[in-house]
Amino acid sequence: MFVVNNLIFSGDLTQYGIRPRHIHSLPGIIWSPFLHTSFRHLSANTIPLLVLGAIICFRSKTEFAAITIGGMLLGGGLTWLLARGAYHVGASGLIFCFFGYLASLAYFNRNVSTLLLSLVCIAGYGGMLRGLVPTSAAVSWEGHLAGFLSGIAIAWGISTSKKTRSATDPENIQPS
Repeated sequence: MFVVNNLIFSGDLTQYGIRPRHIHSLPGIIWSPFLHTSFRHLSANTIPLLVLGAIICFRSKTEFAAITIGGMLLGGGLTWLLARGAYHVGASGLIFCFFGYLASLAYFNRNVSTLLLSLVCIAGYGGMLRGLVPTSAAVSWEGHLAGFLSGIAIAWGISTSKKTRSATDPENIQPS
């Protein structure tokens, strides 16, 4: 996508990113993670996306799909709704979603394995949290924040769903 956008279309596909509160840019919620403004932008997103995505995928492919789709829709939707008027593109919102999900798992699941996973992710990628505050007009901190909050919300939703299913599982109900 980067090659097509930047070498063939001279970056014109960026207009298909998220342009907050413009109805015509609603499809940008889906397209924006695939659009990058420069090779530096693309390379900065690649390794964290692969590492954090692989951790989630290793835990569960179904969860990976749910978090990716949910993160794109919820994070992109929040960016569309709340961000400043500029085109927002790149996979960093999804990266922050993955990070928010993994970092908050320990709080919602409260077991040793998720505590260790959360601590490893925070130790490895905690520096990303600087991206949640405005530093440059060229960086969509709003997309980062929307992705991060989406990841936490998805962790809460998945954890709550698992607890509800576990509580209603006939094997877990004790006769009185």
